[in-house]
Amino acid sequence: MKKRTRGYSRLRWRIGVYMFLGLPLVIVAMLKLRSWDVCDEVKQHQISDPFKPKLAFLFLARHFMPLDILWEHFFEESRENEFSIYIHARPGYSYTEENTMCRFFVDRQLKNPTQVVWGEATMIQAERLLLTEALKEPLNDRFLLISDSFIDYSDKQYNDDMKAVIPHENWRKGSQWFTLTRKHAEAVAADSTVFPMFVQYCKKVVLPDNWTSDPVKNGTKMPHNCIPDEHYIQTLFAMKDLERETERRTLTYSRWENHVKNKGREGWHPVTFTFQDSTLETIKYIQAFRNIRYETESRTEWCKVAGKERPCFLFARKFTRAAGFRLLDQVTKYEKAVPS
Repeated sequence: MKKRTRGYSRLRWRIGVYMFLGLPLVIVAMLKLRSWDVCDEVKQHQISDPFKPKLAFLFLARHFMPLDILWEHFFEESRENEFSIYIHARPGYSYTEENTMCRFFVDRQLKNPTQVVWGEATMIQAERLLLTEALKEPLNDRFLLISDSFIDYSDKQYNDDMKAVIPHENWRKGSQWFTLTRKHAEAVAADSTVFPMFVQYCKKVVLPDNWTSDPVKNGTKMPHNCIPDEHYIQTLFAMKDLERETERRTLTYSRWENHVKNKGREGWHPVTFTFQDSTLETIKYIQAFRNIRYETESRTEWCKVAGKERPCFLFARKFTRAAGFRLLDQVTKYEKAVPS
């Protein structure tokens, strides 16, 4: 994740806002919402540089992709030599023409997936498997799983048993979604020091069946989970002195204003966008972001490229399948609304 990134011609500028369906649905999906004007001579079927750097799209999924129709719309207008696709699904699940509406997903699942359990190190192991497979393609230069910004360490989730390998001052917290350069992807895939500590000591709290979040009824405060995928890459980069090479800003938009209603035994979850929510106004609202405000931390992240303020080009989550179909219908309306 470098502060100054290279352009990816037509593919990158096609990204206005992507609609991202994240965990706990464990589905990653994206919607192309804006097509920039291009000359006839650079259309999709033109022969292009075979050695051009690629974007590697890494999907974490259980099985069926609810928003595969959006991905089909996005990828069908992109040059196939500009991107690669890798999917980590549950063991034994394969993508075929019968179970996906996106032809680009067919047979793109990993052959050696792990069984992922929320709140365990199996989640970051799945990410590492995706990166390892994607690194086999020498032209892959950016690796997208989408991550929130890195923030200072959190005392509540640090385990002192880690201190022999991971000093307290290197403990970090963020989100699992990321965009990595090849150098940083290689650092994650090659790690054999930090990952074992997470497997052993960073685990979710197993609550008893009679647990209640009410401290009066429970007689104690809610114990704090250590969720590996919210700490691993951030902490690894701190350990390897790579933080200065990263851009500290979010790449995802989530709606949390009603999150209290969505807190389950496994923690907080963002509000899900439904058919009714997925309007042209929603698209424009998300696309207009040029900074992200973190009220609980009293800080603002400005979206910049090479020091210049730019739109944030945010991914967004989470969306139902019905919302996805409505968003697809909004593409034409959106493009008509954008001045040429």
